[in-house]
This record gives sequence, C-alpha cells and structure tokens, in this order.
Amino acid sequence: MTQTTRNEAEVRAQKVEQLRSQGIEPYPSQSYQRTHTTEQVRQHFAQPGKELENGQADPEGLNIRLSGRITSFRSSGSICFIDLTDISGKLQLKIEKKLVKEDSGLSFKQIQKLLDEGDFIGAEGIACRTNRGELSLQVDSITLISKATIPFPDLYYGVGDPEICRRNREMDMAGNPQSLQRYMMRSRIIQSIRNYLNQQQFYEIETPVLQAIYGGAAARPFITHHNALDVDLFLRIAPELFLKRAICGGFERVYELGRVFRNEGIDSTHNPEFTSLEVYQAYADYFDIMGTIEDVITYTVQQVLGDRTAVEYQGQTINLDRPYDYSAKYPNLTGKHWQIKTMVEAVKDQTGLDFDCLELEDAIAKAESLGIHLSGLEKQSLGYVLYGVFDKLVESTLIEPTFIIDFPIEISPLAKSHRSKPGFVERFELFINGTEFANGFSELNDPQEQRKRFEQQRQQREAGDDEAHPMDEDFIQALSLGMPNCAGWGIGIDRVIMLLTNTLSIRDAIMFPTMRPIKESKENQ
Repeated sequence: MTQTTRNEAEVRAQKVEQLRSQGIEPYPSQSYQRTHTTEQVRQHFAQPGKELENGQADPEGLNIRLSGRITSFRSSGSICFIDLTDISGKLQLKIEKKLVKEDSGLSFKQIQKLLDEGDFIGAEGIACRTNRGELSLQVDSITLISKATIPFPDLYYGVGDPEICRRNREMDMAGNPQSLQRYMMRSRIIQSIRNYLNQQQFYEIETPVLQAIYGGAAARPFITHHNALDVDLFLRIAPELFLKRAICGGFERVYELGRVFRNEGIDSTHNPEFTSLEVYQAYADYFDIMGTIEDVITYTVQQVLGDRTAVEYQGQTINLDRPYDYSAKYPNLTGKHWQIKTMVEAVKDQTGLDFDCLELEDAIAKAESLGIHLSGLEKQSLGYVLYGVFDKLVESTLIEPTFIIDFPIEISPLAKSHRSKPGFVERFELFINGTEFANGFSELNDPQEQRKRFEQQRQQREAGDDEAHPMDEDFIQALSLGMPNCAGWGIGIDRVIMLLTNTLSIRDAIMFPTMRPIKESKENQ
C-alpha cells in the first residue's frame, strides 16, 4: 500500500466514524428494495411516448429506486452528479440541494462530504434528462448501503497490472467493466453447456473429489490426509472412472461439470485447479460423440454470442462452420463435421514422416533429425515416437477446429483398441488454435484387457513415468459387472471460455486462479 493510498484509507476510516457520530450506520442490516436496474430505466424511457426532452423531468412522476456502486462523483456548489453502476450498467444521478429530502436519507452536505467512489448506495427519485441530454435520476433521497474504506480503482485507467488483477479479482472487476463482463459470460457459457446436455437427456451426476486412487488422466495428483480415517487421499485429476462406473450401474447418458486438480505447471493454458466437463454415452463409439462435442460448442456460441459461425481470437479468425463430409471414408460418420485427421496423417502432412512405413530405430533417427529431443521413455516404442513428433511439431499448427484420431495404444490406457489398426486405439483429441480442447474415445470395457493396460502403466511408472495410471481394482470390478459399449469425452471449460471471450491466459478466464503467495514487505505492512 502506497503512502497516498494509506492516507486516503485513513480519511475514509474517519468518515466511517463521522457517519456513526451523526447517527448513520455505514453498514446497515436492513435490505434495500430497488424497483429498477439502470438498464431497465434506460429501456423504459426509450419506449415510444416515454422519451424525455433535454431539460425535462418525467411528467408521469414514475418513482424509481436504484441501488449500486458510486463509480464517479462530481460536486459543484449546490448540485452534484454521481454515476451509479449496477450489474446491468450505469445511470447518472442528479442531486440538487433543494430537492434532497433529509428526513428519508442522507443530507445534501453528508452526500457531498461523506460519500466516495466505491460506496454502495440506494437512490430514489424520478427520471429526467439534463440540459446536455443525459438520462438521469433526479434524486429525492440517498441511502448509504455500504461504505468503501480503500480507494476505488480509476474507471478510466482501470487496474492495469495483471498481477493485481489476478490476486485481487474483485478490484479488477470493480475497476474494469470488461472483466466483470467476462465472468458474467463465463457463467452464461457454463449454463448453456448444461442446458444443451440436459436437453439431450444426459443426467448430471456428482463423483468424489477426494479419492483413494486417482485416475482417468495422465497427471500428477495433489495429496491430502484424512485425519479420522488416517489415510492419504488424492484430489481427483478426472471424474472419468466413477462416471463409467455409473454406466456399469445402469445409467446410459451421464456428465459431470466441475473442478479437477492436477499438480502440474502453470502457464497460459494450464492452472492446477480448473473446470472440466466429462460426458459418457452408452451404445456409442468415438465417431458418435464427435458430433456431440461440435453441437455443444456451436450451441454455446449461438447462445452467448449470437448466430455466428466464426469467432475472433487474438487476431485469428476461428471458423466454427462444419464443411467436411467424411461419409465416404468413415461410413458411420454421417453429416458435416470439422476437419478430421489420423495422427499418422497429421504428422505426415506436417513433417513428411510416414509412421505407417517406419521401424522404431529409423523413426527415432528421423525424429531427432527434425530437432526433436526424445526421452528414454519416448524411445521405447514406435507409438511413443509418433506421439512425441505430433506433440512437438504438429499440435501447434492446428488452427481451425481439427479432430486428431487414432492414437497409439501406449498413451491411451482407458481407450478401446482400434477395430482395424493394431497398435492404435479409437481415441481423438480436438485442437483449436494449436491448443487441445477435448479428449475422447471408445471406452475400453473388457476387464481383462483393462487389467493388462493397468499393468503396462505400472511398468511405465517403474520406468520413470510419474504420470502413468495406477491400478484400480474397484474399476476393474465395475467392468466385470458389465459395461455396454460406450464413448466418452472431456473438455476443458476454461479453454472454451478463453476462446469465446478472446482471453489470452487461462488465469484471466478463471476468476480466482492459483497464485504464488507473496511475502509482505515492510513497505506494505
């Protein structure tokens, strides 16, 4: 806190005491019942026959009660003007000394001397239009709802420091209207996704966040301890295995939208705590659910942005139209879709390497000739080399929405083996603007094969892969009860929000991102 800020805070603290000494509680308990939002006032006086001329007050005398925050305060002699901001927008308050009713609120002097930007107030009066043409509320009375005791961010300059914005998001939203709008849109995006899935007869269910065995993804978990049971538990890295257990129990369409936790690095597209959506559908394969992902995203775009087939993201136009017909190549994939490529095709198109024609040693040599450093783990099999080349050289080039299908079996322990390609599984990932958005596959439902995959993952862990999947006997038991052929997918909601709000960093798509704690310096104490 700077000296200037500290001084202003002290002045505001003194105003709190002055208000109380004058019989006014700066944090009253009683509710304030408003009649309109600021936007409703604007809409009302935009109707034919309701418009006001410059300098005119509402001849019908409609009584209006507003509530919100003071975001601008201008005082001159016997008149002052306040910009009152609520969730819908802002409206000017015109406060004249001769019109203020002191018996029902603050006196004019108290308004002038004891109110500040950032305070929450209630205002009652009738609409008017000033001589300069500004729709305003001609105020009869002002009620203090809550006194702000630190300086309010400048609305013109806002809060410009990203570090301050992320650590003090309430200050960011209060001072940067576009930030508040972003998180309002986030809420609408999540609501739209739920609406679509509910309309398609998917059941939303809840699975444990604390798990004895973590699974459903390749990631390191956070560990916590349960005192009563005296056991270590893990924060879930994915809800996948429990959702599939629900399918084993008789559900046919399920989803969960909620937080997952992965003990990994932080960058522009990764936060340790993030929002994930996972969806599972019985009697389906990975081709069936590609269309569901497309439908969820395009439906959401229409709901929050209007009827459009493209979005602008960081200067790049992302076309969301579905122009491709793959029915000749994949007879059970009907209709129009986003681009679809196998991983082998995508690597060949970008690098010229054809993994259908390479042996392991040759693939390693050619990959390293392209400047790729392969770890010892990645050199173990052709599938690992293929994925390494794709991850390092191809992924970032996929700008328009593209499904990459048919992944190596080594990196897909929960996916069903490909029906016609040995060594591959029926899995896809969706990429947009060079970033992975979704992951899905035909679910493995053979309990013996699942046990074998888990054993292979155990070997990978012993070889140094700390993200390998652990053995899960409860899940194998669920599969042994029987699970119909099933397809599932997961999508990072925060990345969808980044795309639709044109946000560069995931830490600005998440309202309160994970941040490194700061040590208070003597200057800030």
